This record gives sequence, C-alpha cells and structure tokens, in this order.
Amino acid sequence: MSLSKIAEELIDLQKRKELTDTQIAFESHFSVEKIHQIKAGELEPSQEDIDHLTAYLASKK
Repeated sequence: MSLSKIAEELIDLQKRKELTDTQIAFESHFSVEKIHQIKAGELEPSQEDIDHLTAYLASKK
C-alpha cells in the first residue's frame, strides 16, 4: 500500500520533531482520528485537508 504524499510528510515531521498524533492534531486543528487515518492510509484526504496540512507543515519547518 502506498501512502499519500501528505501522509509521508506528516510521518517525517513526527520523526524530526518527535511529535505525537495528538500534538499534530492539536496544532493543525484536525482530530486525532483523522490524522491517524491519513497517516495509516485509511483515509484519502480531501484537497482542502491537503491544503490545510501543507500550510501546517510549512509552519513547522
């Protein structure tokens, strides 16, 4: 199974910054469940979700 690009970027951020799904969810204003499902490849994020998460990821660099 191939993960979406945004899922891979979230996982990379978690590794680099030692963040939990809960921390990412709180900071990005997503539910913990949605973050987990995106990272697990169980949910294909909408374009709106991708745009929002891309902006979040850019703020964490």
